[in-house]
Amino acid sequence: MIFVCLVIAAADAVLLYREEKAFDEIWRQAYRMPKEAKRNRDEAGGVDLDALRALNPQCVGYISIKDTPLSYPVMQTDEEGGMFYLTHAFDRSYHGNGTPFLDMRCDIEKPSDNLIVYGHNTRNTKMFSCLRFYQEREYFEEHPIVRFDHENGGDYQIFAVLFSSLSEQENRDIFQMIERDPEEPEQWEKFLEYLARHSLYDTGVKAETEDRILTLSTCYRPIDNGRVLVFAKKIEN
Repeated sequence: MIFVCLVIAAADAVLLYREEKAFDEIWRQAYRMPKEAKRNRDEAGGVDLDALRALNPQCVGYISIKDTPLSYPVMQTDEEGGMFYLTHAFDRSYHGNGTPFLDMRCDIEKPSDNLIVYGHNTRNTKMFSCLRFYQEREYFEEHPIVRFDHENGGDYQIFAVLFSSLSEQENRDIFQMIERDPEEPEQWEKFLEYLARHSLYDTGVKAETEDRILTLSTCYRPIDNGRVLVFAKKIEN
C-alpha cells in the first residue's frame, strides 16, 4: 500500500511539473518583455493575446493578481456544455487542474456586464486556489486588484468577497447574473446590494449600477456545494 501511494504521489508530481513547464512556456509567449527586464511577471511589458491565440484560438484573455501565483490564460468554448477546460490544459490535453475559463454565456467582445471566470481550487497554490485566502481582510488589502487582459479589459478593483453554497436557490440565481435587463433594472441593483450585504467584510469599495463586473469563482470544500466568489469592478481610465 505504501508503495502504491508513493507511485501515485510520484505520478502527481510529474503531472504538476509538466503543467508548470507548459504554463511557463505559455507565459513566455504571452508577455512581451523589455530586453533588460528580469523574468518577472509584474515587470513584464504586457500580454500578447495574439501570440496566445496563435497557440489556441479559444483563448479569450489572460488573468492575473499581482504577487500571487494566479497568472493564467482564460479560455472559452461551448464544448462539453462550456466545461471542457475544467479538465483540459491550454494545449487541449487532459489535465485534472484544467485551465481557467469564461462562462460560455458571457460575451467577451461586447463585453457582458458580468464576466464570470471559473478555475479549480487545487490542494497546492495553482489555478484559483489563492482565492480562498481572501477570507482574511489583510489578504484583500494586499491584493485588491485583478488584472484581466482582453480587448476591453484592464484592472478590476475587488469590492466583495463571498463564501457561499450553491445548494441554496437564491445564491444560484444571484450568482448567474450576467447582463442587466433594461426592462427590470432593479434586478441588477438587487444583485449589487446582495453582494454588499453578504460580503465577508466591508471592502470600502462600492459597485455602481453602471460598473462592469468581473467574477472569479472556485470551489470551497468546507461548505456543501461551496464556492469562493470574488467580485471586482472595472477601473475605467
